[in-house]
Amino acid sequence: MARNPIFLNNPEKFNTPYTISKTKLESAIGVVLDKLEKMAIDHPNEMPSGSAGFKYIFTNETGGWIVGMYAGCHWLAYELTGKKIFRETGERLMLAFKEKIDHKIDVDHHDLGFLYIPSCVAPYKATGNELGREIGLAAANYLYEKSFSKEGKFIIRSIKSWHGSGCRTMMDSMMNVPLLFWAGKETGNEELTEAAIAHCKTTDELLLRADSSTYHHYQFDPETCNPVGGLTLQGHSNESCWSRGHAWGVYGFPIAYTYVKEEFAKKAHRDLTYFMLNHLPEDNVPAWDYDFTSTKAVKDSSAGVISVCGLNEMAKHLPDADPDKALFNNAAAMILDSTIDTCTGDNGIDYDGFLFHVTGYASAKRPERRHIDQTAVYGDYFYFESLLRLYNPNFRMYW
Repeated sequence: MARNPIFLNNPEKFNTPYTISKTKLESAIGVVLDKLEKMAIDHPNEMPSGSAGFKYIFTNETGGWIVGMYAGCHWLAYELTGKKIFRETGERLMLAFKEKIDHKIDVDHHDLGFLYIPSCVAPYKATGNELGREIGLAAANYLYEKSFSKEGKFIIRSIKSWHGSGCRTMMDSMMNVPLLFWAGKETGNEELTEAAIAHCKTTDELLLRADSSTYHHYQFDPETCNPVGGLTLQGHSNESCWSRGHAWGVYGFPIAYTYVKEEFAKKAHRDLTYFMLNHLPEDNVPAWDYDFTSTKAVKDSSAGVISVCGLNEMAKHLPDADPDKALFNNAAAMILDSTIDTCTGDNGIDYDGFLFHVTGYASAKRPERRHIDQTAVYGDYFYFESLLRLYNPNFRMYW
């Protein structure tokens, strides 16, 4: 889909130098570490699978798409502190993900990147854990064999529902495709790398609209894999822009760029970022859908911290003379600073996670509207990563 040129509505806002003090970052990181250690002590063999009333529901099951990011929090914490409790918890949880891929338990879907990068690739990158590498490669090969459409050149949403609504791809898989990029680089298997690039190009071509907003899903004909049209599962409407889905692109395209340095990924990221910055509320914490720009709208703080990670990652690859480098860094600091102030701390809310104002989806057209203005593991993970990115200029991502 051809895109129109996009410009910032308020460039002076994001071109003004902005930083967060090291003391503030250290304080926020300290709160995260304390909460994570308490969860490890209270629930040594369990993971939070959801929340109700700002309190986590713990399980020893590995279902869904979010539990891998809880394991990832422990690896982030271990690399920062060297504390044994975080490493031991991460290694213990990794075994649950091994059983899951060994026995093919609930892995016939697109979200294997979310599950296996932070739970298994992370310990390999953090400690050289060969079992983590083995599990991660098994998950990557399964994702490629079962969920990548060679005809359509995209990662499908669900193997079991290939026909009809299942023949579609999603913005979410911009964060699953890094599993293929990593495995391709790790093994030299060019098929995996080529599939990852193809998926990113399909996303760039079809899920980014002319104004650089994004569809959440994109439907294909189940017989021919020809494009049909965009729609949403979690956004306000088919033509709106669900903020967390958009954020998966703001981070996913920079990750792709780190692996292959292709210009289309850099341009897609810039366009997505400019759209996002043009639609932030005054307090810089995204609403759950970019149709809404009021600070009073239901927020999704996770969309903000995911975007912070993407802005920080892309800025690392830009030369100092590129004006977007400073702009991305300024915007990342502004979003994260406001998130710390408005979505963490006392605020009269007793909550288990690291931040609140996380919204699963609030679409009025879906009767099962879920996790509105709550806390969530994926919000926790990307909040923690965003803090570490701005705290440590040499931060190394797992993705």
